[in-house]
Amino acid sequence: MKKLGLKWQRWGVLLATSTLLIPLSTGVLDTIDSTNEVAQSTTENVLSSVDLSESTHLSEENAPTSATNESTSITTTESSIESSSAIVESSDEELPTTFTLADYENSSALELAEAVRQQRVTSVQLVKYAFQKIHEQEDTFHAMISLREAEALKEAADLEDNGQPFLGVPLILKGLGHTIAGGSNSNGLTFAKDVVSRSTGTFTKAFQNAGFIVIGQTNYPEMGLKNITNSKLYGPTGSAWNPLYQAGGSSGGSATGVALGYAPVGSGSDAGGSIRIPAAWNGIIGMKPSRGVLVGNSASERGQTSHFAETKTMADTIALFNAFQTQELPNIPLSQEIKIAYSTKSPVGTPVDPAAIQAVETAVAFLREQGFQVEEVEQPYDGVKLMENYYTIGASSMGIIDFLAKQQAKRPVEIDDVDWTTWALFQTSKDLTKEDVDQAWENVRQIGAELAAFQEQYPLFLTPTTATTAPLLNDTAMLPEHIEAIKQMENLTKEEKLQLVYDQWLPGLTHTPFTQVANLTGTPAISLPTYVSADGLPLGIQFMAAQNNDRLLLAVGQLFEDNQQFNQAAQLPEEPDETGNSSSEDTTESSEETTQSSSTASSDENVMQSISTETSSTSSNSLESSTTITSTTETESSSRTTESIPTSESDTHHTTESSHETTSSSSHTKDSSSKATSQSSNTKNNTKPKATTRPSQETGQKKSAARKDQRTEQLPKTGEIENTWPILGVSIIVLTSGIIGWRKIKN
Repeated sequence: MKKLGLKWQRWGVLLATSTLLIPLSTGVLDTIDSTNEVAQSTTENVLSSVDLSESTHLSEENAPTSATNESTSITTTESSIESSSAIVESSDEELPTTFTLADYENSSALELAEAVRQQRVTSVQLVKYAFQKIHEQEDTFHAMISLREAEALKEAADLEDNGQPFLGVPLILKGLGHTIAGGSNSNGLTFAKDVVSRSTGTFTKAFQNAGFIVIGQTNYPEMGLKNITNSKLYGPTGSAWNPLYQAGGSSGGSATGVALGYAPVGSGSDAGGSIRIPAAWNGIIGMKPSRGVLVGNSASERGQTSHFAETKTMADTIALFNAFQTQELPNIPLSQEIKIAYSTKSPVGTPVDPAAIQAVETAVAFLREQGFQVEEVEQPYDGVKLMENYYTIGASSMGIIDFLAKQQAKRPVEIDDVDWTTWALFQTSKDLTKEDVDQAWENVRQIGAELAAFQEQYPLFLTPTTATTAPLLNDTAMLPEHIEAIKQMENLTKEEKLQLVYDQWLPGLTHTPFTQVANLTGTPAISLPTYVSADGLPLGIQFMAAQNNDRLLLAVGQLFEDNQQFNQAAQLPEEPDETGNSSSEDTTESSEETTQSSSTASSDENVMQSISTETSSTSSNSLESSTTITSTTETESSSRTTESIPTSESDTHHTTESSHETTSSSSHTKDSSSKATSQSSNTKNNTKPKATTRPSQETGQKKSAARKDQRTEQLPKTGEIENTWPILGVSIIVLTSGIIGWRKIKN
C-alpha cells in the first residue's frame, strides 16, 4: 500500500510538471505566430514600397534582360531597404497612418501643403517619406549629390504656419548656384569638391520663405555647361523614365528627382534650356520666366540666366510663379483670337527626329480642335548666327575656372582638371576682347528685335523642346577628332578656336537647338510634357511668348493639362494580320515584344557594361555612392536616316551661377550626347508623376503585384510546415522533463 501511494505520488508530480509546462509551450507558439505576422506585414510593406517605385519608374519586365542591366537598373540595396524601413518605423508613433507614401508621391506641392495645414500629415512625415524614396531609388538614378536629413527633419519639426503657400513641403535644390549654408558649392569641379557654402542664397531663401523644406542638393554638369548631366566629380544622372538614358542638363538631377517623386518641386536655373531640356526628357513641366520678373533673377539686359523650378502640375507652377513674382505683368487672356505659329524645323539646320515632329503636330491638332488659329512658319531668326554669338558670350566668362583653381587649389587650372568642353571655352576666352563681347550682344539685340516683331503677329510660338528623345547615359557626344583638336587649342587663332567650339558643340546642339534664343532675348518659354515616343521616352513641346507675357504661357499649360494632353503615348500604326485585317491589339503586342527583343537587350547590355567599366565611386557630402563616368566615353552616332551629321549639343551655361548665385553677364553652354542608334533604344520605361498618363502602367502594376505576391508567399505563416517544428519541440521538452522528474523521484 505504501508502494502504491509512492507510485501515485510520482505520477502526480509528472502530471503537475506537464501542466506547468503547457502554458509555456502555448506562449512560445503564440510568440512565434505573432512574430511571423509582424515579419510578414513588415516585409509586405517594404515590398509594396519597392514595387510601387518599380511599377512607376522601371518595371523588371520592361528593363533590359541582361543580368548586368537588371542589377544596375532595378535593384534596391539592402541598406536602402533597411534605411527606409527604419524611417517608416520611426514615424508610426507620432504621425497619422492614413497618409501613405503613395499619397506623398501622387500629391502636388499644394496638396501636400494643404494636408499639413489640415493636420492630416506633418511636415516631418513628408520629409521622412522623401528620404525613403531617395534611399530606395538613388543608387539607380543618381539625382542627388548631398542630403540634409538631420537639418531637414529639424526644420520641419520647428516649422510654423504663417500662411506659406507650400507649408512643410520637401524641396530638392539644384546643387549649382542655389546655395544653402553647409551645402556643397563645388561648381562640379574636382579641385573644389570639398568647398561648402557659408550662407544661404537669395533664391534658396525665397523657397524657404514659401514654406519649402530643403532636403538635399541635386546633380548637374560641370559649371552647368552641358545639356546633359555628367561631370567628372559627380557622374551621370539617368532619366526617371529609363536610367539608361540621360536626364538632360543642366538641372538634370532636379528634373529626375521630381519625376521620381523625391519631391514635387525641384529648383532649377536656365541659361540655354537648362530647366526645359531636363523637363522634356523626364516628362514634367519646365518653365523659363522672363528676364528679371521673379525674385533672385537679374533684370540686366545681358542677363541670360533665369531661376525657377521643375514641377509636375500647372497648379504648382502658377502658385510658385505668383509667390516669386516681383513686378506686375500683363494678363493677356488665352482666347481664340490669339494667333499661334509653329515650326518643327531646327533653327541651325540640323535634323529633327520624327517623334519630335509628331509631338508638335499632335499639339497643333489639339489646338485647332479647341478653335485656335495655328499657322506653320519658318524659324523667325538665324539660328546659326545666334549660336555663334552664344558661344562667344559663353566663352568670354570662362576665365573664372582659372580664378577658382588659383583660389581653391592654389595653382592655375590644368587640362586634366576639367571637361573637354570647359577647357575649349577657357582656351577661347583668352583671345576674346571686350569689343568681341559687346558686338556679340549687339547681334543678339538685333535678333531680339526681329523676334519681337514676329511675336506681335504671333503671340505664341510652338516648337519641339528638344529635337530628339534623350541620348544614352554614357554618350558624351564628343568626337575623337574634336578632343584631339581641343588638346592643341593653344596653337590656334581666335577665329579657329571659335570655329572649333561651334563644331565641337554641334553634335550635342543637334539634340536641343530650340531653347537658347529665349535666354539671350530675355523672353519666357515653357516646356510641356505632352508626348511619349513609340519607344517609351518622353518628349516636350515648347511655347514661347514675348517678354513679360509669362501668364499667357501659364494659361496654355493649364489648357493642355485640363484636357489631359500630358504624356500622351504615340499612336502606333496598325499592321495587317495574316488575313489582311488590321489589328491594333496585335500592333500593341508587337510593340511590347519589340521592347524585349534580343537586339535591344544586347544594345543596352553594351551600354551598361561601358558605364560599369568607366564608372568609379565618389563620395559626395552626405550621400553615399556617387558614380563618375569619364568624359572621354565615345558612342557611335545615331543611324537615324535623316541625320547626316554627328549629334551633340551646346548651351553655353551661366558660369557665375556658382558660389554666390550671380545671375548677370554669364552664360551657359550645354553639351549633350548623341542618341546611339534609335533602332537599338527600344528598351525604355516610363514614370508617372501626378497628372500624367504612363503607357502600359496598368499592366506594369499587375506584374509588379504578381511579383509581390510571389515573394510574400515565401514567408512562413501559421499552420505551415515551418511552424510545426516548434510544436514538436515543445512537446518533446514536456515529455523529457516529465520523464526526468519521474526518474529522480523514483530513485
